Amino acid sequence: MTLNGLLNTGLLGVYTNKIAMSVVAHNISNSNTQGFSRQSPVIVTTNPINLTTIGSGGAALSFGTGSTVSDIQRVRDEFLDLQFRETSSRLNYWENIYSNVHYIEQLFGEPGETGLRNMYDSFWASIEELKTDPSNEAAKTQVVSRAEELVNTMKDINYRLEELKSDINSEIKIRIGEINGYLKRIADLNQKILTSSSISGSPNDLLDERDRLLDKLSELSNIRITSHSNGQISLSMGDKVVLNGSSYQEIKSLTIEGTKDEYYAYVGNNPLTFNDGKMSALFELRDEIIPSYQRQLDEFGLYLVDTTNLIYKEGWDSTGTITGANFFSDISTQRGFEDSRLFRIAGNSDVFHPDTNQYVTSHRIYYTDPSIDLNNFDIYSVDYYATSPSKYADNTLIKYDSTNKAIYFDDPSGFQDKLLVDIKGNFLREYGFSTKEIEAYKIDSAKVIPGKLEFEMSGETYTIEFSDATELVLNINSDSGGYLKAEEIDGFIYILPTTEIPNADLDTIVLNDVDGSLSQMEAQKVTLDALDTSQPTLNNLLGSNKIIEMSINGRKIEINPLKDTIYDLADKINATNTGVTASVTPHGSFVLRAGNLINFDLKNVTIKGPEKLFNALGFIEDGSNNIVTLISQDTSPEQIDEKFSKADLLRIDQGLGIVNQISVSSNLKENPSLLATDLGYYYDTNYSPTGAGNVSVWDEISKLYSDSLLDNGRVGFSNFLGNIVTDIGVKGETADKMRLNSEMLNSEISLEKERVMGVSIDEEMTNLVKYQQAFNASARVITAVNQMMETVINNLGVR
Repeated sequence: MTLNGLLNTGLLGVYTNKIAMSVVAHNISNSNTQGFSRQSPVIVTTNPINLTTIGSGGAALSFGTGSTVSDIQRVRDEFLDLQFRETSSRLNYWENIYSNVHYIEQLFGEPGETGLRNMYDSFWASIEELKTDPSNEAAKTQVVSRAEELVNTMKDINYRLEELKSDINSEIKIRIGEINGYLKRIADLNQKILTSSSISGSPNDLLDERDRLLDKLSELSNIRITSHSNGQISLSMGDKVVLNGSSYQEIKSLTIEGTKDEYYAYVGNNPLTFNDGKMSALFELRDEIIPSYQRQLDEFGLYLVDTTNLIYKEGWDSTGTITGANFFSDISTQRGFEDSRLFRIAGNSDVFHPDTNQYVTSHRIYYTDPSIDLNNFDIYSVDYYATSPSKYADNTLIKYDSTNKAIYFDDPSGFQDKLLVDIKGNFLREYGFSTKEIEAYKIDSAKVIPGKLEFEMSGETYTIEFSDATELVLNINSDSGGYLKAEEIDGFIYILPTTEIPNADLDTIVLNDVDGSLSQMEAQKVTLDALDTSQPTLNNLLGSNKIIEMSINGRKIEINPLKDTIYDLADKINATNTGVTASVTPHGSFVLRAGNLINFDLKNVTIKGPEKLFNALGFIEDGSNNIVTLISQDTSPEQIDEKFSKADLLRIDQGLGIVNQISVSSNLKENPSLLATDLGYYYDTNYSPTGAGNVSVWDEISKLYSDSLLDNGRVGFSNFLGNIVTDIGVKGETADKMRLNSEMLNSEISLEKERVMGVSIDEEMTNLVKYQQAFNASARVITAVNQMMETVINNLGVR
């Protein structure tokens, strides 16, 4: 070990600590640089020298030769980097979902006076007001105005949703360009890192810059990084490898024909799917969340228009002359049948008034034949064609079905033109038959005095004169135009309405007691039970009690004609949850509609069943006993036109934006007084207007408020809007909670990451003092060696 060796050891100490001090200075100068990782010198000993010295007794000793800086390392935790990027992707995903869902929530204006729900409630409130005074022109105008406000609100919301979707689409293109910029810079850095690594040590600043870009990239998408031994990385984004070392694949933003110029990400010819980050949120918002609310708006508008129109077109206006008009304008397809959806089929048959209405089934179950003797009950048949009411006492007309454990009327003469009245009210209800209440006059036969009655009906005046009870009964039966019938029963005269009177409502006519005889006879107005035949069982339509089956997408529906009414059939169809819903209009048109489950297109299901059933419902012409396919995906537009030539079809356009076609009828907007209010009454195979004071049209339309029609027959209009608002609120609240959770987690990881890689001025100053002291000590060693060499050179051997 020589003095020169000792001098070299001291010199290495000076250089080592000088380099360490340079690293500290670099750290301090970048203490506020974003993404900078503090650096640490790796100080190691230099290789020792093995020497034999005088004092070692001939044994070799290992002498240290000093220290050197072998590397300058970044202080960084790769696991924290991975966690930070994952949480950053999650955070940016939820931030974008939350901000846009919150904006959508504001568009629907809930709660608020201008919100869609409030506009809908205002429309329904105007209907209720009209029902209280149908002759009020201001009330009619208000109904039309409120409907127009509701339509405009729906259109405005849809327009703003479309604008939001367009803005997001533009941002997708911008962000794809931003990603490409990051990939290009990372590839360039990879090349520089490779070159630098081969020439010198770790290119820490270049690595920091690359990590900073990777952090930025993780905000936009989920990324997976694979590190290589030469310092290079491979980068996967979504489900594709987009970068390998210094080469990368540019992500292309391409539009697909038929998507309204919507941009999609492609790597080469393959679509790129983003699974997290801002890009995932943007695509989900544009392609799923926003369209879902547009579809719900379309569904609401579509069902509102169609259900309202099908009821409204069956009504008469105040003049009793106009019928068949629509309340809302036509929304049928504007693109032709080839590019349309078959939304609705409405039969042209009146299922409430079959040609023969001879069957009425009890709702009770009978395990044995009750053997009813009708002679024990006061049941009277009131037929306006008959001379007088007659006692209904034929036991053979009530039959027992042991298979269905049911009793039922089987009257070949039918119930179309007659009422079956239970005078004492102890039969129909007791045996479980449906009843309706009618009013009648009841007069004690012993109190009849001579007099004269008058009443007006259908523009005719009818006069009934009588001198005693017998003459009163005879003249009512002969001189009332068939509107009234009378019968003496157990000492009382009953004056009964016939089906000639609309709905057999005695209040429809006003008896003019000319001589005051009704009052003197102490005539009473009584309420009696009559057999309700307004909902005939299906055997009246099919002419058979035999159980039949139909199916929707293979789900079987068993139909028992003896027991099931048209409403039972509708309920059974709705219960299949196939997306097909059924309903019946006030005038008996059976309706099939397609729900959102099948994209509002009946061609997306297969409906099979007996041809005679579909014929009875007014869908098709043929009525054989064959099992046929009513509709399926294989049914062409031409076949649909041919098959359903007798039915009323509604085809709608493909895609979103149906609400843009909705508007109130232009005729009504110009002249609200034309508003239809009266559904009329059924008389002699046809419906006739009741009068301007009848509001049955709006009675039926107001029922739509809560009827389960939307969402595949699960909810009504009111609840449907409530569900939209609730869904937006829940989605927004969930996104906010997830955003806050992700933000908290990301912040904690960021703090931990900063604690590891960040520059601490106090720590760096401590290191600076430490390296300075070591530098001074090393310099002192050099000084000592210098003095020793001077002594050897200048003083040894001098006398």
